[in-house]
Amino acid sequence: MAGTGGTMMDFLPIPDSLSPVTEPGKKEISTTLADEPSMSHALAASDHDVKGLAQEAHDLEVKDLGWNEPEKNIPSPLVGKLPNEDLWILVRRFNKV
Repeated sequence: MAGTGGTMMDFLPIPDSLSPVTEPGKKEISTTLADEPSMSHALAASDHDVKGLAQEAHDLEVKDLGWNEPEKNIPSPLVGKLPNEDLWILVRRFNKV
């Protein structure tokens, strides 16, 4: 009876390259935000002239900015030059699951 099974290569993953075998000492390095921030993180972390309450210096603890308070009790603007209503729109837009 002829064998119907496959060979060992049919069951093992085929690597993209052989460099781990031919160059065992080679290390690949990935960058993190600590190395070089993305453009959006660099923009968010830069020192702006006009600051909202969320951008002011504060302790390492998360600052309660009143997210659950009525709109009239929330300081405006939370982010410099951005009305709170526009901030809520962005939060809702990018916070979708």
